[in-house]
Amino acid sequence: MIELPSGTVTFLFTDIEGSTKLLHELGGPRYAEVLAEHQRILRAAFAAHHGREVDTQGDSFFVAFRRAKDAVSAAIDAQRDLAAGSWPAGAEVKVRMGLHTGEPQVGKERYVGLGVHKAARIGAAGHGGQVLLSRTTRELVEDEVPPGVTIRDLGERRLKDLERPERLSQLIIDGLPSEFGPLKTLDIELRRKRRRMYVGSALIGVLAAAVAIPVFAFGQRDGGGSAEVAPNSVAIIDPALNRVVDSVSNVGGRPGAIAVGEGGVWVANYDERSLARIDSHTRAVAHRVTLPATPTGIAIGTSSVWVAHGILGSVSRVGQDGTVLATIDGVAPRGSGGSIAVGEGAVWFASSVGVVARIDPSTNTVVFPTGVAGSLPSAIATGFGSVLVANAGDSNVVMMNPRTNGVVRQIGVGRSPRGVAIGDGAVWVTSEADDSVSRIDAASGSVRTIPVGDGPTGIAFGAGAVWVVNSGDGTVSRIDLKTFEVVETIAVGSRPVGIAVGAGSVWVSVQEPVT
Repeated sequence: MIELPSGTVTFLFTDIEGSTKLLHELGGPRYAEVLAEHQRILRAAFAAHHGREVDTQGDSFFVAFRRAKDAVSAAIDAQRDLAAGSWPAGAEVKVRMGLHTGEPQVGKERYVGLGVHKAARIGAAGHGGQVLLSRTTRELVEDEVPPGVTIRDLGERRLKDLERPERLSQLIIDGLPSEFGPLKTLDIELRRKRRRMYVGSALIGVLAAAVAIPVFAFGQRDGGGSAEVAPNSVAIIDPALNRVVDSVSNVGGRPGAIAVGEGGVWVANYDERSLARIDSHTRAVAHRVTLPATPTGIAIGTSSVWVAHGILGSVSRVGQDGTVLATIDGVAPRGSGGSIAVGEGAVWFASSVGVVARIDPSTNTVVFPTGVAGSLPSAIATGFGSVLVANAGDSNVVMMNPRTNGVVRQIGVGRSPRGVAIGDGAVWVTSEADDSVSRIDAASGSVRTIPVGDGPTGIAFGAGAVWVVNSGDGTVSRIDLKTFEVVETIAVGSRPVGIAVGAGSVWVSVQEPVT
């Protein structure tokens, strides 16, 4: 067993761009030769600069270095040697690379921590031949880059499954290509989707004018039908009418997670580190709660509102009157996000670093041992005698034994699962990258895929249906429980994120669109 570097570590992720296409072009035997030579070149560069190979799968590598300077030098040498290589049938082997420096926890033959996921996301954002650096890595090496190499600032970017933007930079290596296409980051993808949505909206507007459909202004208490709910609001959908009938404005800065219970509708505001309680009868904000950290998830149970703080790895317990009853620190390692659920006799916290912790609500303490769910847990729920966790990095849902905190089953779903709901004998999971919902039958484990809107995130069960927010196109999909198909698409506008059902309505948190 190799000894992994500890303390401050720089991670390097690599993979071949277009490897599947290359396999088809070259055929199996030749591709195997190319893959072997690619591995030889990269391993030689890693070894020359004291890198430790943590993992390799197919055409990808995960390597750790004790010094950022060594990691950057290895990446530079590897790119130069790849470009100078002689490849069969005129093939081009283009490898994208991403580097990030952090202080991860060292587990058994693996690293645990946000730094691993951030480095992987940075690598995936680039193109073949491109080397991307995080802000931390750049700051460590920018005064001592090798001759013939400079650093280009690419600005702040939003990476999938990471709450905060990351400032990225690119290595400019003399003699190698330095101009690449747009980065594969969330902000770029959302701009593309929005352009498509604008084209569709223009067409819809022409058709609407041709048939003279009346449109009513929104904002009065007697309802209306507009699809443009203001950002930083909560939209209210009448499930009998399948349309937005009202909204609650000025809920807070960047509202996200939302839940119904304990005397109201509770909304987590990321930018303000606050919790807003909406009176479901008056449809107005009745109370605001200041929290100790950014709220990344909400769950209701045991006469309390439980708030996850993924960035600090802590949990707040809030009473119905808005009093913070307890703050539980050290629940899990710090990460980019965290979700929370109540059920099976406990409160469950899933950190984006992979850890699932059980909290005893009678003592407000963590019950050990904690469990490991997978890569980048994004949502958690309880049901059918299990704790269910969606792993965005693994594109699966795991079922965990609530007594042992161990994984007992893994079920594959669509790419980048983001939300989980339980109901009608099934587990329902949104897959943001595939624009779909997976219905997992609780009895058989069979999976059915249901196409929905663009970029589905939040999901909720109730009022005789499954409800899905599509953040990419500003809509909510209603899935019928008999046909397992979308039977209504409800326009909301802006960027809907969270969704909950209760008090006779469907409640949707709405943020500013990503620009």
